[in-house]
Amino acid sequence: MRARPAHLAILALTLASCSGSSGATPAGTPAVTVEISALNNVFDRAELTVIAAAPFAIRFENLDVVPHNVSVRGGPTALVGEIFTGPAERTYYFASLPEGTYTFLCDVHPEMKGTLRSD
Repeated sequence: MRARPAHLAILALTLASCSGSSGATPAGTPAVTVEISALNNVFDRAELTVIAAAPFAIRFENLDVVPHNVSVRGGPTALVGEIFTGPAERTYYFASLPEGTYTFLCDVHPEMKGTLRSD
């Protein structure tokens, strides 16, 4: 059986949407995606807000040539994003957090930190 051009176009679009650094969403579809970046060993934001009791994502851009990540601490379990060297970006998918205030930080440079609020 021979594929039609329209089928090939749909297949190509499907494959393109499946590739990329963010991968699957193991924590479920995020209710919100927050963005943060690192440059000169400093996060560009000191506060992030997500929706309580709902999966969320953090799109992280590492603008440095040294390794960084974003981890969320202070909850029932630590939420740890992959450490990677930039310039590059990753999207981390996390399960929900109960309402509260948490700390986000870089595991490589713990002085890089801020507050994550789950409202």
